Amino acid sequence: MNNEDNMQSDHLVEKLKSGLDRLDNVYSDLNPPSLSTLTLQIKAEAVNRRNRERKEILLFWLLSLCLMGSCLILLMEAPLFYLVIQGAIPVVALVVAVIFRLNRKGRGAEE
Repeated sequence: MNNEDNMQSDHLVEKLKSGLDRLDNVYSDLNPPSLSTLTLQIKAEAVNRRNRERKEILLFWLLSLCLMGSCLILLMEAPLFYLVIQGAIPVVALVVAVIFRLNRKGRGAEE
C-alpha cells in the first residue's frame, strides 16, 4: 500500500513538473519590472488615489450643502408642508409595520 502511494505521489509530482515547465516555456519572455519602474508606478497610483479622494470629498460637501440648503428653503418657505412630511413619514412607517405584523400573525394562525 505504501508502494502504491509513493508511485501515485511520484506521478503527481512529475505531472506538476511538466505543467510548470510548460508555463515556463510560454511565459519565458517576460522580465520582471525594475525597482525604479515599480516605485514610479506606486507614486503615480498614490497621486491618483489622493486626487480621487479629494474629488469624492468635494462632491460629498457640495451634495450635502445642496441638501441642507433645500431643506432650509423648504422649512422657511413652507413650514406646514415640512411639518406634514416630518409627521407623515413616521406614521406611514408605523402603519406599514402594524399591517406587516398583523399579516404575519394571520399566516401563523392559518398554519
